[in-house]
Amino acid sequence: MKKVVFLFVFSLFVSFALLGQGFQYRSKYPDIPIVDVHSHACWVSHAKYLIEVSDTIKQRHGSNLAFWIGLDPVADPAKMKTVANNRMLFAVRPRSDNAVQARPHNAYEERVKNNFYADEVVQKVHHDGYVGLKIWFGPHDRRGNRGQVGLTMIDDPIFAPFFSKLEEENILLTSLHVADPNGPFVNRKTDTYLRSMVNDPVWFWKQIRAFENVVAKYPNLTIVAAHAAFLFSQDAQVDYLRYMLSTYPNLYVDISATDFHLHYSNRDNLRDFFIEYQDRILFGLDDGYIGESRLDFVVNWYAHFFSFLETDQIVNLGYLHNLPTKGLELPREALEKIYYRNALKLYPGLREAMGYPLVN
Repeated sequence: MKKVVFLFVFSLFVSFALLGQGFQYRSKYPDIPIVDVHSHACWVSHAKYLIEVSDTIKQRHGSNLAFWIGLDPVADPAKMKTVANNRMLFAVRPRSDNAVQARPHNAYEERVKNNFYADEVVQKVHHDGYVGLKIWFGPHDRRGNRGQVGLTMIDDPIFAPFFSKLEEENILLTSLHVADPNGPFVNRKTDTYLRSMVNDPVWFWKQIRAFENVVAKYPNLTIVAAHAAFLFSQDAQVDYLRYMLSTYPNLYVDISATDFHLHYSNRDNLRDFFIEYQDRILFGLDDGYIGESRLDFVVNWYAHFFSFLETDQIVNLGYLHNLPTKGLELPREALEKIYYRNALKLYPGLREAMGYPLVN
């Protein structure tokens, strides 16, 4: 047992040491601004580190990481913008004690049923100038708490007034998290990352079908699905995402955290998908805490992902960069849309904040 623990710790040490040595990649597109629409590091205490990450990426790799959309609760967006030189915008992510979580018997249940909570959130969005709403209907919520039977599906009727209100008020539902990756049969039994997530394909597809029910029921609600709804782990999943995007014109996807499982899909199929639906894909990393000790790690994480999108080289993807994957080498037009043009269409105030009010 001690030997196993030692090997695990040693492997982590080697992985982080290699990351610290730097990644040999230079962007061909230093003039394209990049917007990360899925960040959890947008805090007053982290702002200087985000700026430093951006400056370091530009110096080492030439990439222009220009803006972040923050998805965690921020009490004072105006103050955060000031600290970050106006390089961040924010979505409302409801507190952990509210009814958007899947707790079946909480104090907010009646408020949701009667639309009180939806009114409260909408008022907050308008009053404080947030750019949208983030709901993390993640695994802890869907599995309930301490043996409770949680609200396991995002199409549960309790959420209906909430989604209706967002649709009525034309509020962006951004980076909606509804499922966890379910990979190819062999990989989901042997791969450490996939094993740690949801391995039951029946459960996975029930989650995806519930998500489609929401998209279909509220056709005028613009939704950005977090992590491409985790539909990148198999070719059949990529094809299903094709169906979703071709059927529902107000559905978009961000590709945050997809570097963990892009490795499992056919490269040509994936490349064709990115080119075909370049108008509906947004860039994101899903970064969290940065701090001084993780600057190089986050810089390399971004650089690996950029390289995967921009070159046809073998890029080591994943959080520890241990998944060798051939890059997509997307055309410039597709990269421009994924990196920032699609975000300009969706997030209120982003054009002005970035200084691109005339971009189409």
